[in-house]
Amino acid sequence: MSRRPYQFSTRCVRSGDLWEDTDARNKPIVPAIVQSAIFDLDAVEDAEAIFSGERKGYAYTRFGNPTVEILAKALADLEGGHGALVTSSGNAATLCAVTCAMAGKAAPLVTHPDIYGGSFELLRIFKSVYHMPVEIVDTADESLWLEAVGRAGAVLLETPSNPLMRLIDLKKTVETAHHHGASVIVDNTVATPFNQRPFEFGADWIIHSTTKYLNGHGDVVGGVLLSRKPLTKEHRAIHKNLGGTVNALSAWLTLRGLRTFSLRMETHNRHAAALAEWLAVRPEVTAVHYPGFRNHPQNEIFQRQMAGGGGLLSFELRGGEEAVSRFINHLKLAIHAVSLGEPETLVTLPAKSSHRGMSADDRLKAGISPSLIRLAVGLEALEDVTEDFAQAIAHV
Repeated sequence: MSRRPYQFSTRCVRSGDLWEDTDARNKPIVPAIVQSAIFDLDAVEDAEAIFSGERKGYAYTRFGNPTVEILAKALADLEGGHGALVTSSGNAATLCAVTCAMAGKAAPLVTHPDIYGGSFELLRIFKSVYHMPVEIVDTADESLWLEAVGRAGAVLLETPSNPLMRLIDLKKTVETAHHHGASVIVDNTVATPFNQRPFEFGADWIIHSTTKYLNGHGDVVGGVLLSRKPLTKEHRAIHKNLGGTVNALSAWLTLRGLRTFSLRMETHNRHAAALAEWLAVRPEVTAVHYPGFRNHPQNEIFQRQMAGGGGLLSFELRGGEEAVSRFINHLKLAIHAVSLGEPETLVTLPAKSSHRGMSADDRLKAGISPSLIRLAVGLEALEDVTEDFAQAIAHV
């Protein structure tokens, strides 16, 4: 009789030792940090077997590393994929994903204007330097979006989008793309595999900035590209030769973060939902963007494809930029800093940080106003964060 699969939280806690290829007897609970750039190739025949792929082995950490491999297997398991390529940043994962998905394609890469600012800037480089056709289509009109998806070489989307938390119907997008021979890349950084499972809707690739929720401690930068199908030699060659691979220590720190990932996400979800509700009834607040609201205009999509609202939201205050500056400058507990998924509660102005590289016109099309505040809810006591927000809003 076969054993049932371990539950998600169990696989998070045991993410290192479940995937380590060592003798089961007397092995370390925490995997080793193989912080070595090179490996002994032994005899010439052994080196040939390793380089040819005839047998497993290591030569140079950019090509492969035992610690990095453990992380890749753990992340593939959590997302339900068949392979993972760990990268040095989330943008490196996007670069690798687009290169893999668009290989041999003449049709455009289709995306949307409110995708993460770093991804938007990367696509601008693809267009200007590599002359890759990129089509940016607003998903608010679903028929126009699906029409564009139908003529795509590949689709890159983020749902919920960062920072406006807009949703895209994964099922319809994937079905349309596949019908016309296009693959779909989903940036699942904001939702995380705790709240959303894009492979279950047929997505071909998933990307993450592992810097965020997966690591969750704000002490490492990294990314990952995951595949629904087994990775090919071409995929691995693209990953290796783009050069955006990760070192063993960064991989180990991410593995360390995964051990508490499930527990942390429960708190992020709960605290963000409570703060969103609290902000929504404040007279100083004109808008709250959070997908978990029951009256959210895309609630039907939320109910179908997400298990929780996540730890990120955004909001706007009466009084515009001046009010926003007074609010942020009076915060005492929450930190004015970029990123998300940290233990600390963070606030930032996307127009002046993550989306600063976009033109004013592009920010307007994406809905990123100068006074939009992005809130990444942390793990502090909810009462303390709420009290801090209340005293800061009093200065608006």
